[in-house]
Amino acid sequence: MTADLFNNTSNDYIIPDVAPCPGEADSGSNTFEFLPNQQVGIISGSNIISAMNLGDISQLVTGWVQQTKILESGELMFIQGLTKGISYRTQYFLLADTSLITYSNWYMSVDLSINYYKNFRYYQDSIYATADYTNGVELDTALNIVLDAKGIKATALYVDACTLSFTGTQLGYYFNVTTVNSSVWTDVSIYGETMIEDVSSAIPAYKYPNTAMLGYVLKVTYPSGQVASDEWVEINHVPDYLTYYEAVDVSVFVDPSTWDASTYYIEQYKAVDVGLSGTACDSTTLSAADYLDWVETNGQWEKVGVLRIWLSASDPTTTNAENLITGFYVFNPQSFPVKIEYMTIL
Repeated sequence: MTADLFNNTSNDYIIPDVAPCPGEADSGSNTFEFLPNQQVGIISGSNIISAMNLGDISQLVTGWVQQTKILESGELMFIQGLTKGISYRTQYFLLADTSLITYSNWYMSVDLSINYYKNFRYYQDSIYATADYTNGVELDTALNIVLDAKGIKATALYVDACTLSFTGTQLGYYFNVTTVNSSVWTDVSIYGETMIEDVSSAIPAYKYPNTAMLGYVLKVTYPSGQVASDEWVEINHVPDYLTYYEAVDVSVFVDPSTWDASTYYIEQYKAVDVGLSGTACDSTTLSAADYLDWVETNGQWEKVGVLRIWLSASDPTTTNAENLITGFYVFNPQSFPVKIEYMTIL
C-alpha cells in the first residue's frame, strides 16, 4: 500500500484530515512578517516562532514592469502580462482511410484552403499540389514549392505516411488551414476524401491573446482604521477561451408540454477579448463586459488581502502546453480606496 502524501490517514478526500500538529497562537498577537536573511516567518513579540527560508528561490527574468496605482471604491483594473506566448503555429490533418497509406507518399494530391498574412495584408487563398512519382516529387515537397511561391511562412510535412502537418517557420506567424481535400490514386482506382484535422494537437501562433506572465507580486495597502475582515480586494485571471452553459427557454421554440422542463442548457465555447468593451458583435466572442458579467454572476472572483506572490514555469515553443499565468483583473469592492503595488515578470 502506498503512502498518503497528503497526510490523509482515512484516504477520504471528501472530508480530508487537517495537517498534523498545526502551530497555535498563544496570545492572539502573532504576526506573519518578512524577516532578515531572506526569510518569512511567524513572530510573537520579539521571538521568531517559525521561519521559512526564501533565499534559495531564483527565477531567470527577461523583462519586468513595476507600477503603483490607487484603486478607488468600485474601480476595476486589468493587469496585463508581458507576452502573448508566441509559438510556431502547427496544424495536423489525418488520412482517415489508413488502407491508402501505401500509396499516399507518391500518389496523392491535395486541394486546401488557407488564411494567412503577408506584408501586413490578410489573404484567403486556395492551394493545389500533387505528388509526381515519375519525377521524384513527394506530396510535401510539392506543397512546399507552392507555399514558398506564395510567400507563406509555413512548411508542409507528411508524417508517418498518414498525417499531413503544416508548421510556421517564424515564431508568432499566423496562418490557418481550414479544409484539406485529398485524392489518392492506386494502380486501378482513385479515392477522394476530406482529411480530418487533429485539433487537440494544434499549436497556436500565440497561446495567450489576453497576455500572460511568468510571475507577479501584488501588494495591497489599506487605509488605517479599517476592519481587518474588510481588507481584501478581488482578482480574476482571464482565460483566453471560456466554456460555460447558457440557459435557453425552450417554450420559445416548442410546446413546453413536450419537455420535462421549460429550460435547458446549451454548452457555449467562446473566445474572451479583454480589449472589447460593450457587447461583442461576434457570437463566438465575449467582450470584457460580457466576461465580467459572467465572473460576477458565477462567483469567480478570488480574494487577496495584503499580498500575493506567484511564480510559474517558462513555456515551450514547440507544443501547446501552457505554463504561464494569464493577465488578471483587480477589483476594489470596498467603500474606501486602496493602494496596489505590483511587479510582473517575464
